[in-house]
Amino acid sequence: MTKQTDITYAIPSQPRQLRLDSTSFCNARCLSCHRYLSKREGNMSLDMMRAIFDDVARWPQHLEELVPVNYGEFFSLSGWRAILQLCETNLPHTQVVIPTNGFYLNDEAVKDLAEYNVVKIINFSVNAFFEDTYEKFMGLPADNIDRMKHAIKLLHAIRPDMFFSVSMVNDVAYQTDLERDYFIESWQAFLKEVGASYNVQVLPAASAGRPGQKPAYPVKAPCRSLFADIVVGFDGKLSSCCFNPSFDIDLGEYHGDLKKDWMNDKISELRRVHNEHQRDTISRCKVCTFA
Repeated sequence: MTKQTDITYAIPSQPRQLRLDSTSFCNARCLSCHRYLSKREGNMSLDMMRAIFDDVARWPQHLEELVPVNYGEFFSLSGWRAILQLCETNLPHTQVVIPTNGFYLNDEAVKDLAEYNVVKIINFSVNAFFEDTYEKFMGLPADNIDRMKHAIKLLHAIRPDMFFSVSMVNDVAYQTDLERDYFIESWQAFLKEVGASYNVQVLPAASAGRPGQKPAYPVKAPCRSLFADIVVGFDGKLSSCCFNPSFDIDLGEYHGDLKKDWMNDKISELRRVHNEHQRDTISRCKVCTFA
């Protein structure tokens, strides 16, 4: 029998995924999201973005995956095209994955997006099947669901190689089992009809401090994100957490050498604490349901 305390992770020489906090703005207000718990607001400058891309481009081993946004809505940025052009120029061998609620993906935006060959996966956050649930859960009008479907059809017509992920963050407090099942069946049928490569994901609602959400019993297993991902905030602060838009765990700042920062003393110490199954000594990690 395997125990949580049997699990430890090796530390790779570089992160598998880099997430850039290009903007903290989002037009949605998803009930499962931690963004509204943070007062941090800002956009990453194109100069900082360029410096990070130049840095990562020098790595002898290509970065596997880049997500050009952390908690915000990427396509709300007027400069999103310039960011993707930097990806295309500097990191042509890195897979770019973009999560979005689809609100800003009109026909012009879709056609422009399709031009960037490094963009391989678009992850549409839908989170509901019924229109009333969608509006309450997302804080967006229900006709946005049709907008996403239209965008997928157009993107697939231009870029048949692009992969589409459609996701629901599932919590019994918000969605019934019936809604979850309808969500899976309806989106699978739609994407199959379009002919696109896809997956339909139902993700358990994890939490690290949302009111009323905490582990039923202490989580001892170390957090996988610490050993695979790094986030650079719009102001240069570093994180490796999926649920920390406040960046309130001090993991240092970006100093122009991300591979070196990946191994800095603060991140290394946090990994040690997790690998020694003492994550409950850290206030945010103690209340986190993710491992």
